[in-house]
Amino acid sequence: MKTLILLRHGKSEDPSLLKSDFKRGLKQKGIDDIEKVCHHFKALGYSPDKVLCSTARRTRETFDEFSKHYPSSIPVEYIDNLYHASASKILEYINKNIYTLDCLMVVGHNFGISKLAEYLCIGGCEDLSTSGMVIIQFDDLIEPGLGTKLHYIKPKLI
Repeated sequence: MKTLILLRHGKSEDPSLLKSDFKRGLKQKGIDDIEKVCHHFKALGYSPDKVLCSTARRTRETFDEFSKHYPSSIPVEYIDNLYHASASKILEYINKNIYTLDCLMVVGHNFGISKLAEYLCIGGCEDLSTSGMVIIQFDDLIEPGLGTKLHYIKPKLI
């Protein structure tokens, strides 16, 4: 069995002409929502073996907030090409990593992260809100339409 966790970054600063999109950080609401999602996630008993994270500031800050709630460090690989990556590009990075792991997390951006969840889950999956998370389980290979959506965690529903 393989478990894939897809996490969309927390609520970020509003777009500005003075700051590039890549450099936008989290708002306090984003920090608070990630904390709620993390507590709920931990209560479910999951712990990723590795995290793939976009190098954008808001995704790095999302993972930093998330990881504060784990006693041991989770190995993380920051990947430039996950910034606004398509679903197919994200899946390429997943498939390069998942074979040696039981549980992999990806911290990314819409629309790619939501499209990937939709693409992988049997019966689809609703779009991920900011700080939204979906936990998907696969018997073996991570392929389109073969994933069972175990949990959909949305801050407004916690």
